[in-house]
Amino acid sequence: MRSAKRMQLSGRMDFRILLPVLLLNAGGCLGESVSVSCSHQTICALQESAVNLICSYPNIAIRTVFWFSFKQKAKWRNETHPEDLALDSDYAGRVSAESTDSKSTLTIKDLRVRDSGDYHLMIITEQGEKHLSISTAVSLTVTDLQVKKQTNSLTCSTSCALPAPARQRYFWYKNGQFTGKYTDYHDPFPLSSDGDDKGSYSCSVYGYNSIRSSPLCVSDGNCWNVTYTDRRVCVLEGSSVDFPCTYTCPSNYHLNNIFWHYDRSKKEEMDLRGEQQFAGRVEFIGAAGRNCTLRINNLRERDSGDYYFRIITNIETGKFSGRPGIIVNVTALQVRVISSTVLDDQTVTLMCSSTCTLPNNPTYMWYKNGQPVTNKHTRDNKLYLKCSEDTGSYSCAVRGHEELRSPDQTLSDCPEESSGSKLVSVGVVVFLALILGIAALWMYWVIRKKRGAERNIDIQTPDPADHTYTALNPTTMTSDYDTLTHFTGSPSDTYTALNSATMCSDYATLTNVTDSHSDIYTALNPATMSSDYDTLAPVRGFSSGSVP
Repeated sequence: MRSAKRMQLSGRMDFRILLPVLLLNAGGCLGESVSVSCSHQTICALQESAVNLICSYPNIAIRTVFWFSFKQKAKWRNETHPEDLALDSDYAGRVSAESTDSKSTLTIKDLRVRDSGDYHLMIITEQGEKHLSISTAVSLTVTDLQVKKQTNSLTCSTSCALPAPARQRYFWYKNGQFTGKYTDYHDPFPLSSDGDDKGSYSCSVYGYNSIRSSPLCVSDGNCWNVTYTDRRVCVLEGSSVDFPCTYTCPSNYHLNNIFWHYDRSKKEEMDLRGEQQFAGRVEFIGAAGRNCTLRINNLRERDSGDYYFRIITNIETGKFSGRPGIIVNVTALQVRVISSTVLDDQTVTLMCSSTCTLPNNPTYMWYKNGQPVTNKHTRDNKLYLKCSEDTGSYSCAVRGHEELRSPDQTLSDCPEESSGSKLVSVGVVVFLALILGIAALWMYWVIRKKRGAERNIDIQTPDPADHTYTALNPTTMTSDYDTLTHFTGSPSDTYTALNSATMCSDYATLTNVTDSHSDIYTALNPATMSSDYDTLAPVRGFSSGSVP
């Protein structure tokens, strides 16, 4: 009996352990069982350029695919649950992904050196299974160009080997103008030994002529040069921005005019202070010394474009433009509602988005119905909500520019599931129903086995003082069919089965098989008087006439 109970308890415990595992697998868990391969696992790319990262996987039914990098995990809600790189403020306006059932391509534009790192895939199937490409990744290294001076030559170098054909040819510029000369990979650019090649030199690589190195002055600092602190600037619409800048020119030239030019229209170079578009909004705050810093107030979206500094001297040939200049992107903030693909269907992520990457790692502020949100989980530019609990109108801003809020975005209710998600949910329900049905049958089998074990344990020699025998019900195999009474006055071991309706001994007569070594009694078939009806086993522990 005890062993049967232990068996039954063990079966229940096993099922309790099994069920959460089945539920976990049905609901989706993080793992790496999908084979992922990438066309290039190591890529060297040029700063300010764009790059494509391409990985493929088996042709399977995909719900969603996204790229992530572990170096950004500090900006995730949970460091064990990767988040889409497209939601990361460090990549705002610079990343896009295109995915099919067998391939995904991540494009990163306007590369920065800090973008260097490993990039992985998260694949979520239509069945809700989540697969990380942990062991397979694309390792990206972003490099700039540097001009270095040898004794009588210059070299253009990078921190990693650019792919062909970019690395096969270098183009050279002097005082901002193309020299008409180029060198092959690893070949130096020669300089004359008599000093006639004095000037400011920079280089570019094949296919990326607009991306140049910082200039190097070859003439003891007596060069044409304009240096910008930032080559690309992202700024909020309605705010003000400074463009830090310094310049130099040969000492034998006298300055006639210096100004900033707005190159979006590609018109004749003119001082932007005289353009109607910037009237009353421009300050040239760096006129002293060699400082050429520009400030623009109340920026507007149409102010986006290229800006560069222009130097005019007293000599006709003494003109210089600081090209390439500064690329400015003016953006407004927007709130985007994104359903969770990793956490659960009730979690909604609000993202404070911009069309370009804001500088200096800004702090984002959230507002609900016009009031600051202080009791909800936020991380970077994201706000995590329960769609069933947190309905309302939400907006966002950047600390220091709280007055420049985004338009309100209304969160009314949980987004409706897609047809694919509904099919997955139905499939999970059917799967669980099947598992529960199998578990019920298994438990029934355990109980049957337990009762069989009890019957085997209880078979033993009857107590002469208590000759009570129980006839088993042939349908259920339980002892509820009839009770046999021993006639103590009978000279022979004759037993009478009581009629269950009359409680009289007129049903059948049982005879003891005298040569049997065990107390096994056979009920005679009343029609044939042969022992083919049932077998009776003595039951220990019940008083005469009792029913178990």
